[in-house]
Amino acid sequence: MDDDMFQNVLSALTTLRPAQLAALEVAVRNQMAAVVSEQTADPPAPSPVPTGASSPGTTASIASIEATFAAAPECPHCASTSVRRWGSANRLRRYRCKQCSVTFNALTGTPLAQLHKRELWAAHAQTLVEGISLRKVATRIGVDLTTAFRWRHRFLKAPKGLKAKRLEGTVEADETFFLYSEKGARKLRRPARKRGGVAKKRGVSGEQVPVLIARDRNAATTDEILKERSTRAIEAVLKPVVAKSAILVSDGARAYQAFAFYAGLPHIALNLSAGERTRGIYHIQNVNNYCSRLKGWMQRFNGVATKYLDSYLGWHRINDREGNTLDASRMLAAAWG
Repeated sequence: MDDDMFQNVLSALTTLRPAQLAALEVAVRNQMAAVVSEQTADPPAPSPVPTGASSPGTTASIASIEATFAAAPECPHCASTSVRRWGSANRLRRYRCKQCSVTFNALTGTPLAQLHKRELWAAHAQTLVEGISLRKVATRIGVDLTTAFRWRHRFLKAPKGLKAKRLEGTVEADETFFLYSEKGARKLRRPARKRGGVAKKRGVSGEQVPVLIARDRNAATTDEILKERSTRAIEAVLKPVVAKSAILVSDGARAYQAFAFYAGLPHIALNLSAGERTRGIYHIQNVNNYCSRLKGWMQRFNGVATKYLDSYLGWHRINDREGNTLDASRMLAAAWG
């Protein structure tokens, strides 16, 4: 199918009824599965996608983004829904806002705006699903290492903000720690370490970056990098999301006790140093298991620069939340925001 015919297909999407769109989605997914099956029948692993190569999966993903946007187009500049079609450019449908007269497309104002080589986006999204290193990403999809780095952080810009807005029932909270890192910086404020590295001091110190993790029994999860381990810092993270009817479970740290007191929350403080791991039905094994999975997943990167740590926390959240259902199409949709 040539580009003109494909644009005609995209234009026809706006005339489809919801039931027809649903049927089309199923058909597209089945076709994508058939294509992937044919491409991977012989090789044991996905083949690298050369620069400039097109992909049916990519076309379908971009078409899906455009179809989703076309269902309820909104001006990214003034949020007006009074818009109309305004031709196309760079193989993307354009719109014009009747209120502010600005033109835009489905990618305008999103992290994917102005990124080139859209035919490689689905392949890049698949590398995020698999969680492979940047050098392997660059080799697989045929782009420069700096391009792979820039794409990774563009694709993760929206997911890093996707956190649970409300934690209910039994809410477990704990901290995990990551070694402070200036990986990739041209000028280090300290002597360089080997990849990954270890702290010079045992236990908690200025070399460690604390990350607060809070999670309820429904797997709703939020996290935040803390500048300090204090009641004020913990309150800033937990107060907006923990329901007033929730029960907070943590270790015996005073910061949690103080927050629970001021917030008026029932609080179960486990004395871990005395070997108290559970108290009746209450424990923090749920959040501890999440922290363990997070630390194990992060090891593949041999250390992450602290200034990019929030992006990797968001990356892991979407992987952990979606599980085996996460694929390139869903990852690309999350990157679009």
